[in-house]
Amino acid sequence: MVATVGEHRIGDVRWTVVSGPREAAFRALGEYAAADIRTVLDGLSSWPVTERARRSPVLFRAIESACQVEHPDAYAELTALAAGAGVPFDDLLLANLRGDLGTGDGTGCTDLAWVGSPSLVGHNEDGAPVFDGVGRLLTLLIDGEPGVCVWWYPGFLPANTFTLTTHGLVWGIDSVGVVAPSPYSGRHFVARSAQRAVTVAEAVSLLRSHASAGGFAYTMGQVGEPAVTVVEKAGHETAVTTVGSGLHWHTNHFRQLPPNLDAAPEESLNRAEVCAHLAPVAPDAKWLVSTLTGEMYRSASGDDPLMTLSTVVTDLADGTVTVVPRGGAPLRATVADLAAGDVDAVGALNGATAPGGSGVNVEARPTWEGP
Repeated sequence: MVATVGEHRIGDVRWTVVSGPREAAFRALGEYAAADIRTVLDGLSSWPVTERARRSPVLFRAIESACQVEHPDAYAELTALAAGAGVPFDDLLLANLRGDLGTGDGTGCTDLAWVGSPSLVGHNEDGAPVFDGVGRLLTLLIDGEPGVCVWWYPGFLPANTFTLTTHGLVWGIDSVGVVAPSPYSGRHFVARSAQRAVTVAEAVSLLRSHASAGGFAYTMGQVGEPAVTVVEKAGHETAVTTVGSGLHWHTNHFRQLPPNLDAAPEESLNRAEVCAHLAPVAPDAKWLVSTLTGEMYRSASGDDPLMTLSTVVTDLADGTVTVVPRGGAPLRATVADLAAGDVDAVGALNGATAPGGSGVNVEARPTWEGP
C-alpha cells in the first residue's frame, strides 16, 4: 500500500496534501508530521483533561469503545496516525477526547454566517498557543471518499475545526463544554464521519443519529445553496436551526439546547455579546473577514489563554474561500480546489508561478496490516 504526502507553501499558508488508502495515508501522515505531533503532545501534557481521565477511567474507556464500534474508520485513522508518529495511541486518544470528559477543554472558536446575497459562512479557529506554527491546511484524498480540507492540529483527527469537501459542503465547529458527559462516541469521531455526507441534510441526519459525549455546534452550508443550517449536538440531544436570512452567530455555549447541559465560559459570553450587537446591512466576504480578524480576534493575552490561529470565510454563491493564517496574508481559493488538493490552481490564483513544496512518496511498511 502506497500513500503520498505533499508539503506546500503558498504565500503564508502551509498546506499538506495526503492521498491513498485510509490506513496507509494516516500512517504516512503520522510519520511525516511526527515532530509536530510530539510538540503538541508535550504542550498538552499538563491539561486538566489528563486528571479527568485518570479520575474517570471507566468513562474514558467506555467512550473509546463507543468510538471503535460506532466510527471504526475514524478509530483506525487515529490508530494509524499514532503508529506512524511513533507515539502511544492512548496519548492521541486522550488529546482527541479532551472535550468529551468534562468542561475546560482549552478550545474556543467563533462562527458567523450571513444569509442573503451572497450567503457567507465564516469561522475563527481559536486554540492554545502550542498549536501556533504547527497548524496548517490539510487535504485528505482517501481512496473512495470525497476530498476533505480542514485546518489541522497535528495529532488530531482532521474534523474539529472547519471542513470543506468536494461535495461543496462547508462548516465550522465551535467547542461546547458538556458538564456531565455520557459514555458515547467522542465528538471528533462523529464529526469525521459526517465529512462523507453529500448534502447538508445527510450530514444533519448523521449527527441526529449518532450520539457524542462532548458538545459541538456546527454552522453548515453548501456551495450553490443560500441557506445556512446550525446544529448543536451533545449526547443524544440535537438542535437544528435553519437560518433563512440575516446574521447568525455562535460561540462556545449552546443557544438552542438546554442551558443546563453546558458551562458557558465568561469569554464566550463576552464574544456572544459583541456578535449580538453586529449590525451589517449588506455584508460581503471582505466585511466578514474584517470582523473575524478584528472584533473576534484572540491573542492569548490577559485572562484569555487562547489565540486565533486561522480564519476562513466561504462565499456559498460561488464557492470562493479566504483563509487567513495567524499573522499572515490571506490565501484565496475555491472550495473545490482546496478539497481536491489542486495546488497548481490555488497557486495560480494567488500569483504563485511555482506553488512550491515537494511531493513525498511514502510507502507503508509491508508488514503493517492495520488494526
